[in-house]
Amino acid sequence: METIAKINKMVKGVAELMPKGKLRRFHLMVEQFSLKTFTSINSAGRASSNNRNTGETRARRAILDIDLAELLENTLVRKVFSTLSGYIFCSLDHSQFGPFCIAVLAVSFRKGRAIPIWCQVNKSEAALIKPLLKKLGQLCKELPTINPDLKLVLVMDRWFASDKLFKLFEEYGVYFIARTKSDKNIRLPWDTSWQRTKILEISHEEVGIVYCKYELRLIRSTYEENKRLKSRRKKKTDPEPWFLLTNLPMPSHKGANDGFTRQQILNRYAERFEIEEAFKDMKWLNRLEWQQIRKPEVIYSLLTFVFFGRWLIWWVVVPVMKKAEKTVKVHVKKVLSWFRAAWEYLERLRCVNILDATLLGWERK
Repeated sequence: METIAKINKMVKGVAELMPKGKLRRFHLMVEQFSLKTFTSINSAGRASSNNRNTGETRARRAILDIDLAELLENTLVRKVFSTLSGYIFCSLDHSQFGPFCIAVLAVSFRKGRAIPIWCQVNKSEAALIKPLLKKLGQLCKELPTINPDLKLVLVMDRWFASDKLFKLFEEYGVYFIARTKSDKNIRLPWDTSWQRTKILEISHEEVGIVYCKYELRLIRSTYEENKRLKSRRKKKTDPEPWFLLTNLPMPSHKGANDGFTRQQILNRYAERFEIEEAFKDMKWLNRLEWQQIRKPEVIYSLLTFVFFGRWLIWWVVVPVMKKAEKTVKVHVKKVLSWFRAAWEYLERLRCVNILDATLLGWERK
């Protein structure tokens, strides 16, 4: 029960930052949505109270409390970013959860699964960029007060390679690696100002370019690199190489640690797929793929507490699980991800057998 005790201690530490009037709702949300499979809001409420109507009412009121969800999100962002230093790589991606298009910011620890800590919910992908810009601006503005030594690097897919986002990053000094489409027009340094060249026509593996008045580095992967970097993914590799735009500095000289080489940037972009694996876990293990929620504020609250559960699993359950598990040889195709293994480990701790072990035939001989 060491794991349960540590989880309770961590939750109590976060609860100290919550208003006293919201503590009951906070504990209800953590208990029912952070570390459990989602079924429905009403069933979660019934599980928390002997009186059906009372439980359902409490659950609905808790999940509609946007102030509580926003406070937890701010607390989570502060706790994560205040403990890190230097260049911190975060994946920024969006996915469809039922009728909602949700942009998620997740910290990459290079362990196969990114840890989501922040999100923006919208009903359509086309209208997502405007509220996303506003909320990202607020986050970038608060980062220097949270940790002045932090250098945030956002790794993004082609959907985020836009002039509006680049303008925001330049304003707040945020680094980024953004994949772009091959038909984008850019200006090469040796061309005149009025000439434009499509990215697809550039054969250089790395070159300085100007895109929408921003001086950036263009990193082009080869077909072999593209295949090797995606070798662990089951999907078929893309028919074209990656074209990456970045404002990360180059090393001052060979072997220096004050910048990033072309290969380092390619490797970091390949780790962006960790957030897609996190999406799969939320949709299939948390069962958010089948939720019937129709209000944006409800899915936002639910996801915020699911993110908190991910944070608890990474910092509490995984270290304890590794100590408790014995070294067992497992076939490489049957190795579970750290999140799936930790999730099932937590389920075993929570499970209580109704029947006696002798009836099940599992008693020790």
